Amino acid sequence: MARPRTGDKPKDIREATVSEIAATGSTAVSVNKIAARAGLSVGTLYRYHETKDDLLFWVFLEVKRDIHRSMMDAARECVGPAARLRAMWFALVAYGFKAPQEFLMAEMMSAEIRENIRQSGQLRDMQDAVLAEIQAGIDQKVLVQTSVRTIETILGSTAITLARRASLSGSPTGQEELDRIFTLIWRGIARADELPEQI
Repeated sequence: MARPRTGDKPKDIREATVSEIAATGSTAVSVNKIAARAGLSVGTLYRYHETKDDLLFWVFLEVKRDIHRSMMDAARECVGPAARLRAMWFALVAYGFKAPQEFLMAEMMSAEIRENIRQSGQLRDMQDAVLAEIQAGIDQKVLVQTSVRTIETILGSTAITLARRASLSGSPTGQEELDRIFTLIWRGIARADELPEQI
């Protein structure tokens, strides 16, 4: 068995798991293949994670934390819900461009993970923070009066599409086109008196 590439076993395990999920197109992955990609024995991998489900959830949660952190860090630098939501959307898209396999793996696993995992307090807290930003936009009459989940879907699905396109093509969408895309999205979710130029 080969030695770990970097000596950072958790990082090697995370990268190997993401790569294996990307290669198989499913969370029905082999722990043996993940261990081989990480340059570890299966026994060593199981010292870090008791079961395959534990491993997959750990990687999923690590990626979700990184995505969430990048969005909230971007929002903190802005004032007002319009600017904050714009910064969060661009940070989400940027993460998808920077790490498309991780981004797409997280989206795939979001649809496949069991209900008890979906109820994780950490995941719920991250989602609640994003929904609170959208709710603030509705409450301050920046966004149309509708469900926060509807607006989350409109914003998130576009970011997922852009990340998928970047992953398949090997190159991100240019800034000018991103600006056009966001302007069109904003026109669909903002109140009529909130013009795109104001954000």
